Amino acid sequence: MSRSAGAPAEGSLLRWGILALLALAPLLVGAVHEPVFVPLLLGCGLAGVLAWRRSRAAVLAGREPPLPGARWLVAALALVIFQLVPLPAPVLRLVNPGSYAFYDRLQLVPPLRGWHPISVSPPDTLRGLAFLAGFSLLYLAVFREMGAPPWPRRLLWTVAGTGLVMTLVAFAQAASSQPTRIYGLWKPRWDFAVFGPYVNRNHFAAYLVMATLVALGLALDALARLRERWQRRRRGYLALGESAGMAFVRAGALVMVLVAGLFAAGSRGAIGAFAAAALALPFFARHRGRTAAAVGALVALGVSWIGVSGFLSAWHRGVRGSRLDLWADMLPMLPRAPVFGIGWNAFPTAYGYYQTVWRSDWVGAAHNEYLQVLLDTGLVGAVVFGALLAITFRRASLTARRGAVELGLLGALLGLALDNLVDFNWQIPANAATFVALAGLACRPDGARERAPGASP
Repeated sequence: MSRSAGAPAEGSLLRWGILALLALAPLLVGAVHEPVFVPLLLGCGLAGVLAWRRSRAAVLAGREPPLPGARWLVAALALVIFQLVPLPAPVLRLVNPGSYAFYDRLQLVPPLRGWHPISVSPPDTLRGLAFLAGFSLLYLAVFREMGAPPWPRRLLWTVAGTGLVMTLVAFAQAASSQPTRIYGLWKPRWDFAVFGPYVNRNHFAAYLVMATLVALGLALDALARLRERWQRRRRGYLALGESAGMAFVRAGALVMVLVAGLFAAGSRGAIGAFAAAALALPFFARHRGRTAAAVGALVALGVSWIGVSGFLSAWHRGVRGSRLDLWADMLPMLPRAPVFGIGWNAFPTAYGYYQTVWRSDWVGAAHNEYLQVLLDTGLVGAVVFGALLAITFRRASLTARRGAVELGLLGALLGLALDNLVDFNWQIPANAATFVALAGLACRPDGARERAPGASP
């Protein structure tokens, strides 16, 4: 069915469904448990299939642009599938010595015989493949369906609004008599880092990095509209009482609350990533000085509300707990499987055989997404996933000069990418889905919003 022949109701229902997925996933414990992430993946897959069906005729006719990075996405999926294909032992030893050595250790009588895949944990790799496929389809759905006004703004307000709800939940939770119970109902088995609806405050803060920078873009856009109205009136201050003035007050207050929530979470990595992304925004804006002043003022209001003492205390405590020793301990894995890695999402299984630090702890992630991609998929995977990131940020940076909303969108993507230097947010379903949706919006050739006079920062 072509886009022109499709029923409008079908498209609207699909778009509202995408927004519902993006809103519910973070609020439901970050979608880290099967009862939530399984429906999330099914919803992403269904949205992608419907979007492909609705747009395929327009794409073939040249009325719709091709999906950016489509070939690299197919290459990524093919690489993970290849890691699941059983290979004869001699071939496996030649192709991936690390995987051969892993399976050989499990043998009671060496040498290794039979057929084995590159992945040292096929069930984990298969689950990772499901996530990769589901989020690839979500990217397709957002790119195809959310480009026309008013849907880009609705998606951005959904992300920012969800961050607001999460922050209010976190503040209420912290003031309650049971701060480790999520929504006052459920206490996770490991509750030492509970914050808001998330089991881990670092991942809560990472979502707020995206939400806050999106809200910052919306606030800068509202400020530009207010400035335009101000200049048109003889008594410009009267514009403060009009819709443009109220819109800026709402967006500015939203930024302030989200910044307060981000600092209250106390995540060193997330706050550092937010600061770096916010400082980078003026370099992509048309009016650098004006944008820098507005960003600084809005962020300062939120910081002054919550204070920085808790963050500074957390930073001081964390200096001694650096991850550098952990990362150095992982590097010997790379020479054993340099080309294809040890298996997508199989890092926790493989690392146990190399681990020499924190021996009493089970390490389920590298706490650096780029290092883990290199270990999981080798140099081939590093090239594939690096190309996908390069395409995303090249397109996002090109559209950032169009207006404040696009600028905030770039900031959100950059913020999470920086936070992933010290964390693993692309393994948190809700955070990964939000990043993918924002990437799909940023890659649209027509930008993230409808044009408006004076809307550039």
